[in-house]
Amino acid sequence: GNVAAFDMGDPEAVVSPGGVGFDINCGVRLVRTNLLEKDVCEIREQLAQSMFDHIPVGVGSQGVIPTSSTDLEAALEMGMDWSLREGYAWAEDKEHCEEYGRMLQADPSKVSQRAKKRGLPQLGTLGAGNHYAEIQVVDEIYDKAAAEKMGIDQKGQVCVMIHSGSRGLGHQVATDALVAMEKAMARDHIETNDRQLACARI
Repeated sequence: GNVAAFDMGDPEAVVSPGGVGFDINCGVRLVRTNLLEKDVCEIREQLAQSMFDHIPVGVGSQGVIPTSSTDLEAALEMGMDWSLREGYAWAEDKEHCEEYGRMLQADPSKVSQRAKKRGLPQLGTLGAGNHYAEIQVVDEIYDKAAAEKMGIDQKGQVCVMIHSGSRGLGHQVATDALVAMEKAMARDHIETNDRQLACARI
């Protein structure tokens, strides 16, 4: 999900926490491999089963990352630097993330206790609904220069596409923001056709 903000020079402009998607940090990543389709073709069923066995998915799923309240606070503040410190990421991963995987102004105290409670057992899970981890094969390269920057250099290359959710924590953060926005909307007489588009004057 993303926050949508509009022209600050316009006194009628608004900011909406649910402008694109609802929960924070729900996103898609492509992980390239050095494998080709012929390398995995004969074991693709076992590979898919192994992913299913090792990646917690679905409503109510719990993470395999042992997480204390202190760990969650650190993860919220440090972002990818926490993952790197704990051995869940490589240093070069930061180069492929917005703000190098860490917002320097991040303040975990701004996140409600309810959101933290909902997120604590879910760190490291994939999510439910339209979230997935999928093994894919490059069929066609349309922009060679762009593909090479992403490490994709040939047809038949195997990639993993991951669409992860922010689970209970992100959903609660967005819900908390919407409640605050709804109060501002009532105050400023703003109407929208969808509750998730709640907004406030900038």
